[in-house]
Amino acid sequence: MPRSRRSLLEATGLALGGGALATLAGCTSTSPTGGASSPAGPSATDEPTPADGTTESVSVDLAQWLPNPASSPFRDGYGVRMFDIAAIRRHREAMHENAYRRLEREMLYPAPDRYVDAADIAASVGVGDARVAIGSFDPDAIGERITSDGDSSTPTAERTPTTPTRTPWSEPEQYEGFDIYGTEYVYAVSEDVLMEVSPMRPESDGAGPYAKAIIDAGAGEAASYADGNAYVDAMLGTVDDPHALWCYPEAMDGSTTRGFRADEITGGLKSWRFGTETTHLTFANTYPDAEAAEAEKLASYIESESDRFGPYDGLDVEASGRLVWTDGDIPTGEFDHLSAGGPEDGVTTPN
Repeated sequence: MPRSRRSLLEATGLALGGGALATLAGCTSTSPTGGASSPAGPSATDEPTPADGTTESVSVDLAQWLPNPASSPFRDGYGVRMFDIAAIRRHREAMHENAYRRLEREMLYPAPDRYVDAADIAASVGVGDARVAIGSFDPDAIGERITSDGDSSTPTAERTPTTPTRTPWSEPEQYEGFDIYGTEYVYAVSEDVLMEVSPMRPESDGAGPYAKAIIDAGAGEAASYADGNAYVDAMLGTVDDPHALWCYPEAMDGSTTRGFRADEITGGLKSWRFGTETTHLTFANTYPDAEAAEAEKLASYIESESDRFGPYDGLDVEASGRLVWTDGDIPTGEFDHLSAGGPEDGVTTPN
């Protein structure tokens, strides 16, 4: 992490109230719905190249697509995956082939790519089980593909030739510039965004409210995840325009647990930002309070996992408030997903 970010974190003491993410992460541009001031799809032409040879990320705050559980149907503690796919693709030649192929699978997983060409997807966001793709799309063409592909009540991945009946797709609901197809399982599409959403609670009334919550968050019309979960706010505050990010918090009320390596850990984040020569890792944990957040705990873990963290330079551990984090650099050609055996570990590619 750049020293300026560390200084800011220390100066603010990780003020975990609303609005911190808007100050600390990303920026916004033209609305995907044609309105003002909300995230838009990334564009390779928007990226300046700084003097150190790395490529600046796109000007899009992917974290703004994460709804606040306190004011949406989402259950607190949902997991997050965010990928600046356009930036990752630009650094493909600098990566080990096996490491890139693994990353390619990871970055496309949160993107509903059944009805679009993967090449048209510039970024992806996993919002719990919801899948969001950001890029350049043809809503009419996608809508035609959706409505011609089976019934509206069974998710695509679960359809089989033995499905007894099919419910025809109704006309899409218009919402904030999106066409929303289906009720129980939903596709929502605009010129810049395609999402696939399923209901995430058994008692929920279909997936429509979940899709609308993501749309409202992305348009800047509702509070974000960081406004309602202090662990998320703290962890996302450690990164600057990451290209690949996984963030798994627990609920603030303690109602969820993720089985982290220590019972007292309440959240975990890992992210990478790729450059032509070097790649930057950020690794963070959150704790229930500042007393439990001791830098020595993470430092000891990193030392015990030297086969994974050893290739990274500059892994100084720091603590602030309930957050403990470290960041370091590795040659991009050695980027390894923190695998113990290096970039080839656990990954195979065709001959």
